[in-house]
Amino acid sequence: MVILMLAAAGILVGISYLMLDILSGMVVTPKTPVKESDVQGELVIPVDGGEVVSMQVSANGGLLAYIESDAGQDQTTLKVVKIGEDNPEVFSQAIRGSTLAWLGSSGYLVYEDGGDIYRLDTEEGTQLNLTGNGGYDDDPLPSMDGDYILWTKSPPQADSGDTEFWTMRSDGSEKEPLAPRADLPAWSPMGIEVLSRRDKTSYTEDQDNTHFLQKTRPDRSGWDFYTEGEGAVMYIWWPGQEDIYYVSQLLIEGQDMVKGVLIKVDAEDPFEQKKVASTEGLGTDDQYYSFYSSRSGERLAYVGEKGLEVLEVEERVITRFTALHAAVPLAWNENMDEIFYIGPEGIYRVSLEEDQT
Repeated sequence: MVILMLAAAGILVGISYLMLDILSGMVVTPKTPVKESDVQGELVIPVDGGEVVSMQVSANGGLLAYIESDAGQDQTTLKVVKIGEDNPEVFSQAIRGSTLAWLGSSGYLVYEDGGDIYRLDTEEGTQLNLTGNGGYDDDPLPSMDGDYILWTKSPPQADSGDTEFWTMRSDGSEKEPLAPRADLPAWSPMGIEVLSRRDKTSYTEDQDNTHFLQKTRPDRSGWDFYTEGEGAVMYIWWPGQEDIYYVSQLLIEGQDMVKGVLIKVDAEDPFEQKKVASTEGLGTDDQYYSFYSSRSGERLAYVGEKGLEVLEVEERVITRFTALHAAVPLAWNENMDEIFYIGPEGIYRVSLEEDQT
């Protein structure tokens, strides 16, 4: 009898978790546990008077590249430092640009400078202009494997054409127009397809805004409808071939509360969507927040109203660093299980090791 009662209880618990899982994908926003950490950050690169506008660690964890704007000037400086003792500088050059990215696991860095996209060989110190064609080129976004680069191409004059996304190989070859420029572009893990956000306003009495995800690929031109998003889409993330996520800003009914919610899309049936995690740390200004996903696809970091937060996707738990005065941009160094952030005096880092939380 006792065995039967225990078995029945186990079945009921299993059914309860199953129903909760089903409901979380339909109507319920899951409450994600938050672990607060008072670990202190470490200042690694002082920045005096300027502002860091872009920052990223190389895939092997050996180099940190960042762009620093000069206070009151229209010029920026691209810097690359070797992560280690004293973080020695290995490259520095004045540029006019604000975005950079490492090419896959290589030692190549791509960045914008004066309306062109350049590739820097950090070992040789040599640079190659990948675009240089008379238009204005910026915002390079490499595919995860580093084989392709997506970038924004604008006509030389504001009224002479539309701003578009183009793609090219990492050596500058095979340049092709992709689609009209859109918000929040994200490469698929295989570097074959691109997702982005599209917004539509219904000019009715309520003036509802509808948010869509759209998809395209380099061997075709233009966007195709992919699925309708729930709430204001703030970030699109494609860490695995079958793992498509987006962060949405949702008003929780009955609680008068706005949450940032991570929603997973079924790659085979994009209309099947499931809320997997949420945070109260994000406020109502959806234009303010930036998100930084780890290369492994296991973590998502951001700075919200309550400070730096790191979401462990599989464990569905958030670590909130309460002792840090952190600001974006952020940069992952998964080799050392740490994250770089901007603090009061420059670039800091904090360890994410479990025994320090």
